[in-house]
Amino acid sequence: MTAQRQTNQRANGLKMADVEALPDSERQLVLWMLETAAAVSLSEVSAYLDLGKNKVVASTILDYLLQRGFLQLLESGGQPRYKIAFRHPDSSPDTITQISPGQPLALIVNPSGAQTVVAGSKFELCVTVINKGNQSALIDLSLDDSTYTVRQWCSEPNKRLALNSNSSSEVIFEFLVPIQTLIGTYNYNIKVDAPQHYPEDTPILHPQRLQVLPPVETAIRVSDPTFTLQPVTTSQTPTPVRPGDSFSVNVSVYNRSDRVDRFRITCPDIPENWYKVIYPQGLEQIGMLIAPDALDLNPGARGDILLLLTPGLNAVAGNYFPSVRLHSANNPNLALMDVVYLQVLPVYALNAEFLILRSRVRNQEGIFHLKLNNSGNTTREVLIRTQTADDKELCTYTVEPDAVRLLPNSSTNIDLRVKPNKWWRRPVYGAPELIEFRVQLEDTQQLPLPDYIPQGTLIWEPRPWWQFLLLFIAGVGTLGAIAFLIWATFFKPPAQPKIVEFAADNNLYQEVNNDFIRLNWQVRNPRQIYLLKLTGQSTDGTASVAPIVYDFSKGIPNELKESCSWRSVLICQNMRTDARLPGEYIFNLQVFSKSNQEVAADALKTNPIKIIPIKIIPLPIPKILEFSSDQPIYEAARLNAKPIIKVAPGKANPGNYINKSILLNWQISNPEQINQLKLTGQSTDGTASVAPIVYDFSKGIPNELKESCSWRSVLTCQNMRTDARLPGEYIFNLQVFSKSNQEVAADALKTNPIKIIPLPIPKILEFSSDQPIYEAARLNAKPIIKVAPGKANPSNYINKSILLNWQISNPEQINQLKIIAKAADGTANIPVASYDLSQGINRKLKQSCQVGDTLICKNVPTGIKEAGNYTFELIILSPQGQAQPADAKKIDNIQIKPQLPQIVEFKVNGKDAPAKYLFPIVGAKIATNMNISWKVEGGKDLKVELLPAPGTVPVSGNISYPLSDKPSIVTLTLQVKSSASEPITRAVTIETFVLQPAPNSGATSAPAVGAPTPAEPDLLSPVELPPKFD
Repeated sequence: MTAQRQTNQRANGLKMADVEALPDSERQLVLWMLETAAAVSLSEVSAYLDLGKNKVVASTILDYLLQRGFLQLLESGGQPRYKIAFRHPDSSPDTITQISPGQPLALIVNPSGAQTVVAGSKFELCVTVINKGNQSALIDLSLDDSTYTVRQWCSEPNKRLALNSNSSSEVIFEFLVPIQTLIGTYNYNIKVDAPQHYPEDTPILHPQRLQVLPPVETAIRVSDPTFTLQPVTTSQTPTPVRPGDSFSVNVSVYNRSDRVDRFRITCPDIPENWYKVIYPQGLEQIGMLIAPDALDLNPGARGDILLLLTPGLNAVAGNYFPSVRLHSANNPNLALMDVVYLQVLPVYALNAEFLILRSRVRNQEGIFHLKLNNSGNTTREVLIRTQTADDKELCTYTVEPDAVRLLPNSSTNIDLRVKPNKWWRRPVYGAPELIEFRVQLEDTQQLPLPDYIPQGTLIWEPRPWWQFLLLFIAGVGTLGAIAFLIWATFFKPPAQPKIVEFAADNNLYQEVNNDFIRLNWQVRNPRQIYLLKLTGQSTDGTASVAPIVYDFSKGIPNELKESCSWRSVLICQNMRTDARLPGEYIFNLQVFSKSNQEVAADALKTNPIKIIPIKIIPLPIPKILEFSSDQPIYEAARLNAKPIIKVAPGKANPGNYINKSILLNWQISNPEQINQLKLTGQSTDGTASVAPIVYDFSKGIPNELKESCSWRSVLTCQNMRTDARLPGEYIFNLQVFSKSNQEVAADALKTNPIKIIPLPIPKILEFSSDQPIYEAARLNAKPIIKVAPGKANPSNYINKSILLNWQISNPEQINQLKIIAKAADGTANIPVASYDLSQGINRKLKQSCQVGDTLICKNVPTGIKEAGNYTFELIILSPQGQAQPADAKKIDNIQIKPQLPQIVEFKVNGKDAPAKYLFPIVGAKIATNMNISWKVEGGKDLKVELLPAPGTVPVSGNISYPLSDKPSIVTLTLQVKSSASEPITRAVTIETFVLQPAPNSGATSAPAVGAPTPAEPDLLSPVELPPKFD
């Protein structure tokens, strides 16, 4: 079924005339659902259409009926269900919306409410605006959505209308929904705003809803090809890619048709230089590779295509959703698409260049340019500020603009003007003034900025010569001012003293403070004062104040020197009176001049001043506002850890927690009333207690609390240490005693249970030997011979022994390791190997062990080389329990095979001994002796014998063996005995015989020694005899 369908039209229900116009498959499905009369599921529709497990075709038909408005989508038990939607006679596609009764604007939205659209298609939204007000208006219409998704689908999201009173106009918003849009419901608003003409009634938001359905181009057939993308990407977690880097996508294609087909991959949404398609290579001829431009698949075959997505170097940072389309040579109209979600990572590259346009100035301003170049792929918002390089604030800086927004791969110029503002600081003559300043950049998004920005220098030229005329004029003015001062000082009549100010320090006092009323005054021309007279009385006449007279005839009186300052004005502060009883007082100050000592030159009274009687107010009681621990759960490993080992990178260093314990925080109100704090604690099971702590506040905050507590209106103490470190569950009690009642606690509060988790116990995860069986010959071998190429060099085994491997968890809790080795027969006395880890890795183990989350040791030598069966036991002692091992593990039957004895050398007269030696006797001449040498290797319990004589001999040596001058046969046997094997022997037979002269010979010639001759003519010689056993 490959019919194209218009999907942007929406009906409001189904009527019988619509059923007849449907295609056959849809009409049969609708008639069946009318008979069923109940909501049906996708599986039931697929079973009715006899599609088996292929639900794609059924889903396509249902989506088409939903778009036409013939079906209703329901949800039951988390599964979608479908039901026939009948058309009501009074239904209408257009709905008029009056925003609010009495408002000047109204809308008609068509279609209104929820719209349904298929991904990859277009739809239109018609909005009619009615101006019901009494004036013409400019009206702005726009699409508003918080996610900015629907707005970017519209080609023109902002519209403007000019409407007269009682008129209307229509606006059309055109939407193009991308084909890769996720299926779902999108909410947005139509915003109506008329700020110039209806500011009180606008803006107004009209809610709308858009439902995006999967694209329906053609029905999916069983024989249509399919493809999948690996790795899978989603819009929530797009794959990050840097500009210029490649992201590989494997496209797996499945040819489900019965024909050979060729497939191609394209990405229509991104530039062609952003992607590269690599098809599998094939062989056109024998030995010739070709670069194919498509993937050829046989019926039912699968193949892979490699898609490389490479964003350009100038790609803007953000999310990209390129669609991948599969083209079929057999079916060109078939459109199979999928989406890859990429996130191009940001690149921050902001450069600054400082340009000088005018740097030497007199009365003008210096002009500079700062050029900012954004070479990255993100939009930058930068604030520009200037600052003087030194403490001289001589200039005014103007930056225009002071904030810029740079798009990717763009630049801008900032105008910087510097003008000196303190003219008197300009150099008079000589060298110019150098004013250095620097530019500071600030990114509003806290993105990286250039490390170096050049500084600027403004050269302020000195003054011209003619300005010295101003100095001359100033000098003349100064002389005139001096003349005026002389006249005013010596010839001008003295001014009379005058009271400028006379008032109390505070108009309201309290008797409880036990303070006197204090007065302040200021008198002008103090040098003309003869005396001051201060009097006072209560307004009701019940209390009077003793008058006070200050004599200024000899200068300022001694009693006023500490409280008064004598300059052009006599200023006296906090002058005490004897008024302290409750009541209302008025004071009078009189000043007498030296020119007229009888009549007061000036007088002034204060406003009424009150002293409020004592009222007994109870003292506030301190209250505990908060009392809790630093954290609810602690780890004993962290509280007692020692920095004894190195930890893997990224792991917390246990040394940071040395000597820590449970930490407490509290807040107490009215801290000035605290006399004592008492802190107690105990474990909930009563097995462990905490030493009580008492803090004495009688003389203020104690010294031990000054670093951890702040004293204001509330006493706040943070991270107060306790001595609770043992594993368990603790509850602490804080009691506060006030100064008014030191015997009974004013308040008390307990913490919630606080847990200390026990220390983790180190465990032996693995304990084994390097190999189960060793050979004593290899462990004690010496490089005494050369070996053939490729053979194992026995020198590799010199001084080696049994090697052990182990792996232990929680290495920070290991205090000591012990290795106990025992021989199976109990003959060997092997000392215990002990390794101390309390201060770090033992130096004996540094080359064999590595520490991370676990302690891993490989090939640790034991020094055992002797033959035998051994048992090894690894014991861990942890710091918290030295008496009992934390863990132990044994390995049994580690065997060292004894070295088997062997006869390395057995020679006669320097040559390897044969089975038999013959020595002829010619007359009385015969060799009287021969040299026998031997060498034997094996274990320590070897017994070497040379039989029949001399008997027991060393493992190597030589002897001179005498020969008989008479015919004889002697067998020499070299015998080696060992407990590790059966005896081994080597033997040589030595025969002496008489050599007979040759017949018919007049003379007898002595044959060469060792050339045997038969003793009798009829007998064979000894050499000619057949071999026989010794």
